[in-house]
Amino acid sequence: MRKLKLRYGENPHQKDAFVHFDIKTNSPLKNLKKLLGRDLSYVNFTDISAGLETVRMFKEPAAVVIKHNSPSGIALGKNSEEALRRAVAADPVSAFGGVVVMNCPIDEKTAKAFADFKEDRVQMDIVAATAVTKQAEKIINSVRKTTGIYTFGRIPKKRSTKSHLKYFDGGYVSQSWDDNPEKNFKNWKVVTKVRPTKRQLKQMRIAWKFIMRIRSNSIIVVDKLLPMTRGIGSGQTARVFSTEIALEHAGKHVRGGVLASDSFFPFPDSVILAAKHKIGAIVQQGGSVNDQASIDAANKARVPMVFTYQRAFWH
Repeated sequence: MRKLKLRYGENPHQKDAFVHFDIKTNSPLKNLKKLLGRDLSYVNFTDISAGLETVRMFKEPAAVVIKHNSPSGIALGKNSEEALRRAVAADPVSAFGGVVVMNCPIDEKTAKAFADFKEDRVQMDIVAATAVTKQAEKIINSVRKTTGIYTFGRIPKKRSTKSHLKYFDGGYVSQSWDDNPEKNFKNWKVVTKVRPTKRQLKQMRIAWKFIMRIRSNSIIVVDKLLPMTRGIGSGQTARVFSTEIALEHAGKHVRGGVLASDSFFPFPDSVILAAKHKIGAIVQQGGSVNDQASIDAANKARVPMVFTYQRAFWH
């Protein structure tokens, strides 16, 4: 079993921190290679892991900025530079001190974006990608010497294990991975009088993939045109709290955007609030005994809403 020594655990006083890898795993994390900058702490490593879970679902270039295992911005692009810039632009305030994870190589053009980020007072602690060119490595290092630059190689299409393990004191929970949202797209149903446009439906599917790797309870707002988050509300104990946070973060971009909820709305309050902010469309699980109240609220505001009939919790 391979071990990776960490700088420290969850906090600096927690020493003797190691990551233990199964010999037969095909996880890219096993191939983590430091090129320059800081060594990994426990939080750095788990942030890379969380970021990898987000970007591995996409074939197109994808980038995510992670803070404490939670994305602050997720985006797709025609190339690595576009994906990176969008992921940071999604929430530049939260991006400060974050971890960037990408499912594609970082080239010289992409690396130059880090200089622009610094001008906007955004600095990254860790950058991890499938590969980083030598010139890109030098550019990122020149922007900030302490930024840890890591590669993890190719992301396999299939995992080496069918079970997703979550440990607790004394044992672990074993469950199947939640990896293929496309299989359920055919079961989605429009439940409102107004139907989403083809563009809105495309954005909904992107939003659903995004929200699958955001800490529950979670609500996100995705741009009305671009494949990127504009607002993320996560880890809240009430769904309406997550809605308030996501809408506030989205700001001017909320108008016409797509709101996604990782589970059903137990009350119509989130739909009413989203409608007041001029959201363009809503996608949610459905299945609440109070579904009709949310449908009525969406119909009143003439906001198309789709039920997925599948939950997207991530803890």
